[in-house]
Amino acid sequence: MPQESPESITATELARNVSSSIDRVRITRKSLHVTKGSQTVAELCPPPKRGLPIEQLPNLLASLPKLGDDSKAFERDLVKARSKAAFPEPAWD
Repeated sequence: MPQESPESITATELARNVSSSIDRVRITRKSLHVTKGSQTVAELCPPPKRGLPIEQLPNLLASLPKLGDDSKAFERDLVKARSKAAFPEPAWD
């Protein structure tokens, strides 16, 4: 799938419309190239997304340390903690 070319704005237009240009990038999440003459001199772009892409989850889980012999003790601790916890009733019941 071909990528779209970023929209362009002249440096003069950007200077006159900074706030609306920033809003446009924020709302559309698309970059805006700033040109001076025929040359692209800058790029106004949204910040990178935080977090981990879902397709990397299996690798993350595989990289976590294993519980080994402690797994049964950990399971008992979880059961004990849950039995003593006061959870609110679910709203959908």
